[in-house]
Amino acid sequence: MEKLLVIGSSGLLGQRLTDLGKDKYEILGTHNKHSPEKESVHLDVTNKENVISVVQRFKPDVIIDTHHLPNADYCETHQRDAWRINVEGTKNVAEVAGMYSCKYVFISTDNVYDGEKIKQYTEKDKAHPINYYGKTKLMAERVIETLNNDFIIARTAVLFGPHKGSIVAKLPFPNWLIQELRHNKEVRVVRDQYNNPTYADSLSEFLFALLKKSRSGTFNVVGKENLNRYDFSIKIADIFGLNKKLIRQINSAELNQPAKRPKKLALDISKAERATGLVGLSIEDSLKKFKASL
Repeated sequence: MEKLLVIGSSGLLGQRLTDLGKDKYEILGTHNKHSPEKESVHLDVTNKENVISVVQRFKPDVIIDTHHLPNADYCETHQRDAWRINVEGTKNVAEVAGMYSCKYVFISTDNVYDGEKIKQYTEKDKAHPINYYGKTKLMAERVIETLNNDFIIARTAVLFGPHKGSIVAKLPFPNWLIQELRHNKEVRVVRDQYNNPTYADSLSEFLFALLKKSRSGTFNVVGKENLNRYDFSIKIADIFGLNKKLIRQINSAELNQPAKRPKKLALDISKAERATGLVGLSIEDSLKKFKASL
């Protein structure tokens, strides 16, 4: 059985990869600040010697790297931290993966695109991030392409799924919305930011399928449907039987967010579908699976 190192196993995606991959791989998870309940080792990706030590001991065949500093506003106002974690940390892992001949899987973002294209973005479209978070993730991609010949870069968006709340630093948007509505709290949600919400289990299945078929390169891996955050919220409320009258739609300008948000990030996943034989999930199917998992 091949060995899989999951960097960031305390996060939402890391948890799902660990749970869903246990029959496929011998898995070791790592954590930094948030320690999961399952066996895990501490790893600071900004410390290259620490990365070397963990890889030397476990000797993984595959590394799936889910670590990142994801808060776009924090990245915009703390650019040194964002660069250190999102770029330098990735560089360390990519270099070590190359040194020890590990397949390297990196989780990127739809924020590498500028959101100005009317049609769907394909992997051939020029990346042009408009916020610092997106810039650090694109730079991390470039570093990987330079340092490692055997890699998968998966660009994804708005991840959600079952999680253990005690060890997730920040709730994914759908999880947060459900929690607020269950407590009868009014929420404000933007209607002018479009993405493809992605069920974490579906992303995990795509990653495992890409690995099984020995694929390499950059892939858009997101949910099948593109919609704005307000419409997504209404669908969540409908599926979970929550009061959608508590959801108030606003424009992004009302939030005064430090980081610019792309207007419409619609990603084409046909390359990933062809490479794996899988089909991206609709919003309704994703939310129904999410509800069943809870």
